Amino acid sequence: MSHYDIAVIGAGAAGLAAGLALQASGRSFIVLEARDRIGGRAYTDTATLGLPFDCGAHWLHAAAQNPFTRIADRLGIAYDSRLSWADVIRYGGGGPLPEAVQKESIAHIIDVLTRISETDTSGPDRSFSAYLDPGNRWHLLLEHIINQITSHDPEDCSVLDYARYVEEGGDFPVADGFGTLVACHAAGLAVTLSTPVTRVDWSGRQGRLETPNGTVTAQTIILAVPVNVLIAGGIRFDPALPVSLVEAFHDCPMGVSEKLAILLDRPVDGLGHLYGDVIFPDPAKRPFNLHTNPFGRPLLVSHMGGSHGREVERLSDAAVEAMAMEAVTEAFGASFRKRVKKMLRTHWASDPFTLGGYSHARPGRAASRLLFSEPVADRIVLAGEHCSIPFFSTVHGAHLSGIDAAAKALKLVDGQPASSSR
Repeated sequence: MSHYDIAVIGAGAAGLAAGLALQASGRSFIVLEARDRIGGRAYTDTATLGLPFDCGAHWLHAAAQNPFTRIADRLGIAYDSRLSWADVIRYGGGGPLPEAVQKESIAHIIDVLTRISETDTSGPDRSFSAYLDPGNRWHLLLEHIINQITSHDPEDCSVLDYARYVEEGGDFPVADGFGTLVACHAAGLAVTLSTPVTRVDWSGRQGRLETPNGTVTAQTIILAVPVNVLIAGGIRFDPALPVSLVEAFHDCPMGVSEKLAILLDRPVDGLGHLYGDVIFPDPAKRPFNLHTNPFGRPLLVSHMGGSHGREVERLSDAAVEAMAMEAVTEAFGASFRKRVKKMLRTHWASDPFTLGGYSHARPGRAASRLLFSEPVADRIVLAGEHCSIPFFSTVHGAHLSGIDAAAKALKLVDGQPASSSR
């Protein structure tokens, strides 16, 4: 392989954005990707179920200010800005939750999440657990929702980190898949696939990136790799990365976010495109998330996060299908069992190129995320959702960090200081 001004490691949303930004610079660059596809955690499977299923990212979060909303409009890729939300869509034996009780559940969830998001960022940090009441009848549902939002358990999440997160503008699902949107936006960008970087030697004047397909040298490196892969030592660095940076990785790890798709013979009658949860008559039984009839398709999608998601990811396919069938029949009745045609599950937590869902700072460690904005010895620039202060855990956060990383890398190549704009 050859020498480049800039080498980008990773072709997820961050690496792709960096590559697209570098295309117009006139500088030589290469984007290296371990997988045989681009997109990272933004991946739409269209083959397994015969219709689009986003195995990972699906939502245009903070849609009013999300650059992918404008990108989707430009590319003619549809999204739903009118999705119906309900914290509980079914309760016990296929019946609806009484309206007054539904309002009570929503009010409690909104109250707690609002208090967390409005935490004074100049004050002391705490975990989400400090805001929860285990005695509240909606505690298990709220904990379940926090697992989905953060991919972590409440006790593992910093309220200061969450208070810096910007979420205004709506959450819109993408019709043909967010993975499809990301891939279409990156069309025309040259990416070297199936080329994992196993070692980075940055001891000399040029960085050396070792891959099974040969060695690449570059003046500057953009490291757009999921933080859990870095924590696990998926890439060896010589010399080792600074201790403070490695500690920051551990302070802002990715949790677990898994998904299950259930293909039906036809859409669920009477519900429309709806996002919510099934809760069981047994108050100790964990709720089961269901996204029904997405874009009118005969599909149910369930999200499972945090420690529960980790437990589910480790189960056999038969055990996961049994769990899902119990929830589906509880929601829609025993006869619904015959309508299930096929299931598809994800394994992000054990995927060696991902190893998790998305990042959140540990309690007391929110400041550690700030370290990701600074170049390492004017040689290595970080990118990825974990690098974004206001948009961590999102595709657009990763995208914007990639653009920022490209700007920094170009300054470093030109011998200029690379200040952070994140």
